[in-house]
Amino acid sequence: MRDLIKSLKEAAALLEGETLSFFNERFRQLFGLKEPYPPAYELLAPFPEEAGRFEARRLIPLEPPLILAGLWLPLGEKRYLLILWEEEDTDEMTEEKLELMGRLAGEIAHELNNPLGGILLYSNLLKEDLPADSPLHEYVDKIIKLATRGRIIAKTLLSLAHPEEGPKEPLDLNLLLREMYDLVSEYRVLRQVEPVWELSPEPPIIWGVRSQIERVILNLLINAGEAMEGRGRLHLRTGRQGREVYFEIQDTGPGIPEALREKIFEPFFTTKKDGKGTGLGLSICHSIVNRHGGRIEVENVRPSGALFRIWLPARGDEDQRTSTDHR
Repeated sequence: MRDLIKSLKEAAALLEGETLSFFNERFRQLFGLKEPYPPAYELLAPFPEEAGRFEARRLIPLEPPLILAGLWLPLGEKRYLLILWEEEDTDEMTEEKLELMGRLAGEIAHELNNPLGGILLYSNLLKEDLPADSPLHEYVDKIIKLATRGRIIAKTLLSLAHPEEGPKEPLDLNLLLREMYDLVSEYRVLRQVEPVWELSPEPPIIWGVRSQIERVILNLLINAGEAMEGRGRLHLRTGRQGREVYFEIQDTGPGIPEALREKIFEPFFTTKKDGKGTGLGLSICHSIVNRHGGRIEVENVRPSGALFRIWLPARGDEDQRTSTDHR
């Protein structure tokens, strides 16, 4: 973890309670730190109290005034990771920053996996030893459920850092869209949604890793259903333009506020409330599409709704590049 913090261009620090136990040079420069180091809560206002994204004002030094964006992540009992960057730097997440954040996510996942595994192990042992009529079963089941959810989140973090690899194969986007929609059509947020199919008569074929492209489609479908709160129309389109093919998923929800459109692909950024989102789904989509040589476009549509358009190289062009590389 310390080596990774050193490699980050962003200001980053490890905290033990309120004490700065380790930080990189950028963090030192940002606050002009000299020994003895102040407690962490004297550096920012307001100081973060919950895991996730936040914004705060720098307190040391007060001049010049500086608003910072950051991540506050618990790593264990009274152990935290703090990452900060200047707000003006968040307008566009660069590929380099996404890669670094992915590596960081992998480190955090490893930190979480061991204690979560222990919680699950001992919770199940405790459940086996409880009398069948014990009222404690309910509490133990909740512990198991929450720890399992934690492991799912950790696995998601790992997939951001170390994406699932697999063989590339020709994939028909028309078929993939239909298969993935059928898979989740009975999901709560899509059950009462009306699909509108506008698929290309000529199959749009790409060369890709099936599981990864499926994950992109599933993430976008579920996000669209959640944006519409389970009611509305879902437009699913495919097509080709030049050497690229595309698929679109358009909902009839409230759309994406203009101020947030440049941030939605950042790791840990989420607009969902009550801890329902990890802020990783769209970041993983961005990473997968980028690795396939594609790009994602996002726009709001009238009278309401958001449209995600995924561009990918057509299979023929990928084959041509591959054959050229082997000459």
